[in-house]
Amino acid sequence: MPTHIPTRSASPRSCGVTLITMKRFLTLTIALVALICAAQKPKFDFGLQAGIGGYATTGALHNNFAGAVAFTGGLTAQYGNLRFKADVTYSQPSFRNDNMWARFDDNGHPAEINAASNASMVGLAVQAGFSVAHIGRLTITPAAGMFFGHYAWDINQIQWSKDDAGKDMFEIVDKRHAALGSVRWIASIDFDIRLHDKYTDAFGPQQRLRSSIRVTPFVTRAALRSTVPPVGGCLVGCAITYSGLLRSL
Repeated sequence: MPTHIPTRSASPRSCGVTLITMKRFLTLTIALVALICAAQKPKFDFGLQAGIGGYATTGALHNNFAGAVAFTGGLTAQYGNLRFKADVTYSQPSFRNDNMWARFDDNGHPAEINAASNASMVGLAVQAGFSVAHIGRLTITPAAGMFFGHYAWDINQIQWSKDDAGKDMFEIVDKRHAALGSVRWIASIDFDIRLHDKYTDAFGPQQRLRSSIRVTPFVTRAALRSTVPPVGGCLVGCAITYSGLLRSL
């Protein structure tokens, strides 16, 4: 005769304890995962930079324009180690060629000359970079992108004649505006030296404002196709800017 072994069913109280334990376990697990994700989630920084720098010209470009001191300012957005930046520069390079379009009259005299000793140059650089090293207060970020340079100045159109002594002389008969543009590549390296961090809630949730000195050596290609002859070369220089980056915490 088979023996019946009685089974014991779980009581409602024990089921409740089990559910509470599972709930606590899941809650702790979710909280731990959230903490890990928060710790690994890249932070977003956004800010401004402004400063001064300078550059020299190379190649055939140096035959038309000299180097100059440049004022610069721009925006930086950084997500983790990935950086995007846009900078505007303004400079007044001096001329090394007074007749870039090689226009002469029938006697071989220049038919036009620059109206001033300097041109105005506005540059716009848009770059993407990646921070490759964090050494104490120093962050190193190589970057590359596109550079648009625009030169502008006035040119005097002149007419030659002889004075009473038979010497050549000229008079200005008209004036025209000249402009040259170039869109080429740019490469740079940002050396950000952290100065201090300031925490504030003036812009909403608590945020960190990081101030840094940024030293940026750069090289950009330039090509001026409409001059006679067409010229190309590089601008090689360095900028020193003060940078302020804001991060929500």
